[in-house]
Amino acid sequence: MSEHPRISLLAAGVDLGGSNLRAVVLDPGGAVRASLARPLERPATPELAAAQVARLVDACAAAAGIPTRELAAVGVGLAAQLGAQPGRVLVAPNLGWRDVAFGALLEGELGRPAVLLNDVDAIALAESRCGAAAGKKDVLVVFVGTGVGGGLVLGGRLYRGSSGVAAEIGHVKVRADGRPCGCGQRGCLEAYLGGANLSAWLEEMVAEGWPALEKQAHREGTMHPGLVERLAARGDGRARELWRQLADMFGTVLANAVTLLNPAALVLGGTVLDNCPGLHRLTVQVLRERALAVSSGALEVFAARLGPQAGSIGAAWFARGLLADQSGDN
Repeated sequence: MSEHPRISLLAAGVDLGGSNLRAVVLDPGGAVRASLARPLERPATPELAAAQVARLVDACAAAAGIPTRELAAVGVGLAAQLGAQPGRVLVAPNLGWRDVAFGALLEGELGRPAVLLNDVDAIALAESRCGAAAGKKDVLVVFVGTGVGGGLVLGGRLYRGSSGVAAEIGHVKVRADGRPCGCGQRGCLEAYLGGANLSAWLEEMVAEGWPALEKQAHREGTMHPGLVERLAARGDGRARELWRQLADMFGTVLANAVTLLNPAALVLGGTVLDNCPGLHRLTVQVLRERALAVSSGALEVFAARLGPQAGSIGAAWFARGLLADQSGDN
C-alpha cells in the first residue's frame, strides 16, 4: 500500500495550442472535475505563456473547488519536439520557440511540479484511457490537422522513444526528394497531407489551372482541403484523383505502421480528416488492403471521440501516471 495520501493524485492538464489554452483538473479516480478554455494572448513568449498557463490552472483548480497547492502536478501538452532532458522544448513551430527550458518557467509560475509532452502524445493517452480506444492496451493515434502527428500507447503506457520523439509519423518519407516540409527535409507525409502544406499545394494547382477549385475558394474566401472533398463528392475527376493519390500515400504509411506495431486499435482524427470523410474512407481502404493480414485482422479503426478536451485530459493523465509511478500506486 502506498504511504502517499490519495489526494496526491489530483492533477491538472493543459493543452497549449497556437491560439487557445484548455485546462482540466482530474480527480483521484481520473474523472474530469473541472475544465476551462481561454484564448492564448499574444505575444506568446515562453515567459508570458507560462504565466497564462498558471492563471488558467489557478482558475480551473478554483472551479474544481480546490486550491492550486493541492495539485500534485500539472501536465502540459504542446505541438513541439521535446528534448530528452525533461522540461526542454527543442522546437515549437506554432509558438516560434527554439531550445526553451519551459518546464522550469512553468514550475516557477505554478509553484507545482510540471511535466511536458507532445500534444498528439497527450491525445493518444486520453483516447486510450477514456476515449475511442478505452480499454485497449496497444493503440496508435494519428491526427491530421495543420500538420500530421502520431502518438503511441504500448502495454497501456505512452511510448515516447529513446529521445522522446517516437511516432513522428508525419515525417515518414512518401516521395524521394519530394515537396519541402517544415522539418527541413523533403518528401514527408506532412508535406503533402498536413492542412497548411496541402492548402499551399492546392493554391499552386489553382495557379496552374483548376477553375472548379478556384471558384470554390473564391466563394468561401479561403483555400482548404474541404473544398476538394466537396468537388470529389460531386464527381470532379481531378479532385477524385488527388484524393486517390493522398489516400494511397497515407494508407500505405498506416499499413506499414500497423504491420510493424500490431496495435489493437488505430484512432484517426484532426480537422483534415474530420472535414474530409471521403479521404478518410479511401485511406482506411488502402490500409486494410496493404497491412499484413495477421497484423490487421483484429485491428479496430476508430474516429477520435474526445474532441477539443483530449489534449488537456491526456496531459493530466500523463502527470497523474508519473505521480502514481513515484508513489508506487499502480
